[in-house]
Amino acid sequence: MIFTVKLADVNIKITSIYDEVFTLCKDYLSVENADFCVTVSESDITFEREKAKKEAAYEGIPYTDYTDSYLETLAVYRKIAVGLLDYDTFLMHGAVVGLDGKAYLFTAPSGVGKTTHTKLWLETFPGAFIINGDKPLISMRNGKFYACGSPWAGKEGQNRNTSLPLCAVCVLARGKENEIIPLDFDKVFPFIISQTYRPVKKESIEKTMKYINELGKTVKFYYLRCNMDSSAAKTAFRGMNEQ
Repeated sequence: MIFTVKLADVNIKITSIYDEVFTLCKDYLSVENADFCVTVSESDITFEREKAKKEAAYEGIPYTDYTDSYLETLAVYRKIAVGLLDYDTFLMHGAVVGLDGKAYLFTAPSGVGKTTHTKLWLETFPGAFIINGDKPLISMRNGKFYACGSPWAGKEGQNRNTSLPLCAVCVLARGKENEIIPLDFDKVFPFIISQTYRPVKKESIEKTMKYINELGKTVKFYYLRCNMDSSAAKTAFRGMNEQ
């Protein structure tokens, strides 16, 4: 199939083998001229399968034999992420909540509770919504950073085709009491790198690092220790808006 999507205000023409990518992207389709193109081959799908096998072996978990059509969706997003680096946009691992015209990005190692915490925001604050629940796009526009929706949004698939100014980045951890403190970017820098998609080619890595450094100069960072009840969402909101 051949179709165009618009992500982070960039139009991308996709040539896919299977229909699953098109179905996934139905809320992001565009009729505008493409800024760049992505084409997937069988070798790209093979690469994704081998990568998944290696990751399962590394984590000591059973390998899931994914379908070719699903693996193609991963290959497409990988190529999109690389292409978007030329448009001041990079891919992070995290969950982004939109509220009152601002975006709040929560990141943490897998299993800590990003999905649980962002759900608390939806339950606590009227009008809150998920921009992307797993792999948001972060775009720099005129010196400001925006969190942008994308259909690649993890198991829950929570996403919205919109973008909002990124107010803060918050690193989550579990704790008995709720506490949020500002983070010095130099201290959190290695972790942010680990949560950012890093392409293989040197040129692409250098662009990614440039955007991460700019993010550190522009956006505030916080560390939130939380107990995963509604008070955690209130603590996070107050901390990121009062400090």
